[in-house]
Order: sequence, then C-alpha cells, then structure tokens
Amino acid sequence: MTASGSGQTQRDLFQPFYLRVAPVLRGYIFRVCGNPALADDIFQESFLRFLRTVRWNASERQQKAFLFKIAARLVIDNFRRVKTDPLDAEDRTEDPASAAIPRRESLEPDMKSLFDALRPRDRSLLWLAYVEGYSHEEIAEMMGLRAKSVKVILFRLRASFAASLRGKGYGQEGRS
Repeated sequence: MTASGSGQTQRDLFQPFYLRVAPVLRGYIFRVCGNPALADDIFQESFLRFLRTVRWNASERQQKAFLFKIAARLVIDNFRRVKTDPLDAEDRTEDPASAAIPRRESLEPDMKSLFDALRPRDRSLLWLAYVEGYSHEEIAEMMGLRAKSVKVILFRLRASFAASLRGKGYGQEGRS
C-alpha cells in the first residue's frame, strides 16, 4: 500500500519518523507519568492509535503533534481511571534509559520535585510548551483546551514554580 500516491509505502514513511520521534515521545511520557512500565505501555498504545489514523500527507510537525495529543490523552485517561495518586514523589522511579546521563547537582533536584508534584495535565502542558516548543494553539488542540486557557495556565505554573524556588532560596543572591 502506498501513501499519498508518492510511491512510498507507509513503512518507508513510518520508519524514519519513528526513529526521530520515538525517543522524544518516550521521554515526554515518562516525565509526565513517572513509571517506566506505564510509560512503555502508553508509548506503544500511542503509536498503535497513531498508525490507525495517520494522514501521511500531513507535515511531520502535524504528525508529531497528533502523536503527542494521543499520548497526552492516554496519560490523562490513565490517571482518571486510577483513583489512587501514583504520582507521589516517593513512588516515582528513575527511568532506566536516563540513568546513564550525568546530572548537574544544583537546581535540578528541586525542579524535579516541583515537576513531579504537578498534576499530569500541568506536567503535559509544561513539557509540550518548554521542552517540545509547541505554541499555545498547538497545545490547546492536543489537550482539548482553548489557547487562552493554555496561556493562563502556563503563566500560573511559571509563577508558582518561581515562588516555590524563591521559597527554597533560589534567586536570592542579588537581594540584600
């Protein structure tokens, strides 16, 4: 079966896309849900659903946004089904794939604990905006929100992060 009449098969189109997008998507899912096994399940389900409905004539950015939309909704749906809060910082585990990456000791542990304490939706919004670089409009489409809501939520999350970090003594160097 060829895709969009170009003579390329879906497999020819999918393999390079997968190689470019899979590590980024896996990292996003893990950072949002915090559980490697759950992240793997959601990762696989995301690609399965993507392959069922992908439009190969869309741009790669649109395809990637669609894939992130699927993953974000699967993460949120999972946490809606699970009534207990598996997101407590004590229950979260380190992703084995990221264990080999050297870490800077400083602000990172505090940022990680603040990020881990957020609701899954808020983690998704921050990740999509500041790691993946999606616009408010793109995030709104992925998350089923209005673009203005995304802008307001991100503003509040940044302000909350800043206040929490100031409370931990960061940003105090220039003050007397």
